[in-house]
Amino acid sequence: MKFRIITIPFNKDKETFLEEEINNFCLNKKIKNYRVEFFNSSDKSYWTVFFEYETVIDESKPLIQFSEPEKLLFDKLKEWRKEAAEKKGFPVYIVCNNTELAEVAKNAPKTLEELKNIHGFGKKKIEKYGKEITELIKNFYEVTQ
Repeated sequence: MKFRIITIPFNKDKETFLEEEINNFCLNKKIKNYRVEFFNSSDKSYWTVFFEYETVIDESKPLIQFSEPEKLLFDKLKEWRKEAAEKKGFPVYIVCNNTELAEVAKNAPKTLEELKNIHGFGKKKIEKYGKEITELIKNFYEVTQ
């Protein structure tokens, strides 16, 4: 059994507690027990949550096994996605989620037709990002003399 304590401060500007850290922590955990405490310190308010949990995903093994070139391509695709999302003012997962990018890295589609075979890539996503993705892949695998 594993344990974790998370303390979140009250955000006066937003007039709320920012629970994002707790939500992210709980995403892939099976919470067995928890205890919540509220406290004040130096005129600031806090919630502290003690979690007793089990991991759902074995953190010692990556979910997808990449070859070295595939891992490098995956990293390049994540960089591209970050830039594309920043240009549009979107969170990165709106452009492509990690599972979609992993499939792209594993399959390395070099044409829009091949990209259609990747789960999550429908007509709209291919119209928006397909050319950039396929060009990135072609350039990645291009052998220069």
